[in-house]
Amino acid sequence: MINHISVGVENPENVANVLAEIWNGYAFPFPPSPGGFIVFADDDRGSAVEFVPVNIEMLPGTGQPDYENFSLETPTEEFEGTFQYAEKGPKYISLHLAINTPLSEEEVKAIANREGWRTVTCNRGGGLFQLIEVWVENRFMVEVFTPEMTARYVAIAKPQNWAEFIQVPFQPRPSRANNLNLIG
Repeated sequence: MINHISVGVENPENVANVLAEIWNGYAFPFPPSPGGFIVFADDDRGSAVEFVPVNIEMLPGTGQPDYENFSLETPTEEFEGTFQYAEKGPKYISLHLAINTPLSEEEVKAIANREGWRTVTCNRGGGLFQLIEVWVENRFMVEVFTPEMTARYVAIAKPQNWAEFIQVPFQPRPSRANNLNLIG
């Protein structure tokens, strides 16, 4: 499970509100990033997407906190990564996001079309599964799966199927339950 991801866009508030609509979720301001917004899927898993201005970079912190007496109350802000403005952001990025929606294909496309964003229904892997490419602001791709598309994707998106697809050997890992029995 991926908990959240952060993406740079031209209009974070609008993109957050549109994704919340597609995802049947909620959009809120995201104070750690100036001008940022966050969308929660409301899926009881904590799934979220942070949208920050396209010219925001995430920079690593420096140093380390005192781990000898480390606890949940130990201040770490001075060592953490921070958001900082850059001169400009890239036009396109290789990062993309795949999400599930309770909406139909027609509903997803209507929302994206309202925003002027490119959409196309795709048959990935020569017909292994379908998804809708939604090109947010016509620069960042979100792959959207309707309930029917999600069912097909989940049925085939397994390590052994991928190994077979790319024709490499697959060795299943021992189950965690078996490993725990060996330890006890």
